Amino acid sequence: MENAVLSILSRVDLNNLPVVPKVLLDLIRVTQRVEVNFKELASIIGQDASLSSKVLAVANSSYYRQWGEITDLNRVIIVLGLSTVKTIAITRSVQQYFSQMPRANHDSLELIWYRSLTCAHLAHKLAKLTAYPFPEEAYLTGLLHRIGQLVLLDCFPQDYPLFLAQHLDGREGELEGQLFGARHNEIGGQLIESWNLQSFISDAVCRQYQAFDQVADSAPLVKIINLAGQIASIDTADRQDVLDLADRLFGINEPLLDDMLEEVVHSVRQSADELGIMVVHAEGKGLKCLTLVQQRETIRGSLGERIKSMMLSTAVRQQLDASPELNHVVGVIQKDLCALFGFQVAAVFLFRSETNDLVGVARHPEEDFRWSSVIISLSPDRSLLAQCFLQRRLLHSFEAGSQPSMSVVDRQICHMLGAEGLMLIPLYEGEKDVGVVAAGLSQSDAQAMASKAEFMLLFSREAARALLNLSSSERTTLQKLEEMRENYRLQAKKLAHEASNPLSIIQNYLYLLAQRLGGENANEIRIIQDEMDRVGKLLSSLPDMIDDMPNDESGRVDVNALIIDLGKLFQTGLCALRGINIDLKLDHAIPSVFISQNKLKQLLINLIKNALEASRPGSKITIATRDNVDFGSGGLIEIRVEDEGPGLPQEVLRQLYAPVVSSKGNNHAGLGLTICKCLIDELKGMIRCDSSAATGTVFHVFLPRAPTNPIEKCNGELSCF
Repeated sequence: MENAVLSILSRVDLNNLPVVPKVLLDLIRVTQRVEVNFKELASIIGQDASLSSKVLAVANSSYYRQWGEITDLNRVIIVLGLSTVKTIAITRSVQQYFSQMPRANHDSLELIWYRSLTCAHLAHKLAKLTAYPFPEEAYLTGLLHRIGQLVLLDCFPQDYPLFLAQHLDGREGELEGQLFGARHNEIGGQLIESWNLQSFISDAVCRQYQAFDQVADSAPLVKIINLAGQIASIDTADRQDVLDLADRLFGINEPLLDDMLEEVVHSVRQSADELGIMVVHAEGKGLKCLTLVQQRETIRGSLGERIKSMMLSTAVRQQLDASPELNHVVGVIQKDLCALFGFQVAAVFLFRSETNDLVGVARHPEEDFRWSSVIISLSPDRSLLAQCFLQRRLLHSFEAGSQPSMSVVDRQICHMLGAEGLMLIPLYEGEKDVGVVAAGLSQSDAQAMASKAEFMLLFSREAARALLNLSSSERTTLQKLEEMRENYRLQAKKLAHEASNPLSIIQNYLYLLAQRLGGENANEIRIIQDEMDRVGKLLSSLPDMIDDMPNDESGRVDVNALIIDLGKLFQTGLCALRGINIDLKLDHAIPSVFISQNKLKQLLINLIKNALEASRPGSKITIATRDNVDFGSGGLIEIRVEDEGPGLPQEVLRQLYAPVVSSKGNNHAGLGLTICKCLIDELKGMIRCDSSAATGTVFHVFLPRAPTNPIEKCNGELSCF
């Protein structure tokens, strides 16, 4: 049976399972706003199983594994970031709009959607009712519990809709397996298993139809989904059997179950109305879809117009243009290859005209030594990468005749990527050749590459353009920097020259004063003379200091000790003057972290000063730390700065980190939080603000807990966050 499941999954483009068109349209509209609410994004994505599975799979891919395992849609979207979610939305819309799913299958898609959303809402309520600690995970699992039906619908577009019309609720698993080779719950469980989650999501999906005796001792999530799925299909099931299952699993009685079901059905119907989907319950016969063809065509037309106005290149270009450095651009290229085409790993090789070869570039500077050692001569018989570059065409190592000709360097790149084979994408724009992208590819995915060729070439053009622009920008920046250096040297020389005259006069008078006073006074004057000499030497060295600027080197920082020192500084100074107390609540389990102490100190000073300015006399400011928060085991530490002030107005919260005209008076530049955001970005952390008139304002700072020093090693491997 497992082989049959894998065979079905291999026949389907799992990155392009159908999404309810109106969900895509709403998602595109939201992501195009200037101000985007992440909760609203999660709400829209959380209506559709296919879209949710896509963002969940991307967020748990190797690129984002630094955040730990994620099974909560709100956290998924925060980790991915708006630009990646926007890219996924646009790409899925483009792919689906041009995929021409048969009209006859729209009814099936909408019925699967209706059942999935009903199960998701029920699972969420059951999770809260039974004190399951991860209700959002339960919701997501309920939404995904029928994703196997979407796979079968895509794999058997002619036959499966006919089966689904009679057996939507999935109880005829044996017949489904006989007709199509596998049951949809087994397919869904295997698909989710491939995402390598440690959660019980895949188990819950796979075992959703098992009897009480088989799930009684299972994980809570398995039992929740088993019951939620039964309740969602209660209109065609034996009602008493469902009531008995609810009582035996969780002790839920009939009135409570009816209230829960009524509330959920109302919510799902409201969502259906908003999406233009008409689903009715036929007593004892399940669901029937009555959505008008005209409504679907209107939505499809709106989706098409949206796509025409921006297309794939818009989102890709925005991300690439926002990256100021080569390593960042390479990182964006690798991230988008994962989000758009499902490539888990990739490497970028750039063309060097002076040596006529390709050289590897890493997304992190500390990895440069590894990839920069891979140099490929541009001889077509030496490497598939050279062929791709010279012929300017897509290649993969599983093409007929390619596998035997893979060179040693091709196989080495496969090994470095941990992949079975290579997908090679040329990077060029116009007459200018830029390089090649080598993405890890499995043989089972090779057949799906032909349908993605046009999009991959479109993406490669944007990537090549960004790399060329970056090269041009770097040259311009270097020229401007050299001009600034020369101007600095000139001004520094003028300053040193002008300052030498008054210094010489002071030295002469000090000499005369020493002659007159003599004795022990002369020794004190000599100290002053020595210090004046040092000032003169410092001034004379100013013109050369631009070439030897001190670096703000990172190092091991005891976060708690730094906060204690800052607390003493403020408590004995500004806080004492205003009658405000600082309360420290420190988690002493926090280890020292590898970070820039100066940047962290400046960040905390800004936040404490803001809290101080917002506090009333007699109130307190709380500074707290916490280890191992939210984003995975050992992933982040939290620093919290909390005041009891009046909270921030909505207009301030909407542009919290943007430069503004300060309302605090002429002595405030309005840049404090803008600087904080810049500092937190440089520290590779995150910042969040919660504020209300009733409770005051809290700033949460999340910093990487793991060492980021590339020299530090753990278990014999380089450790990096």
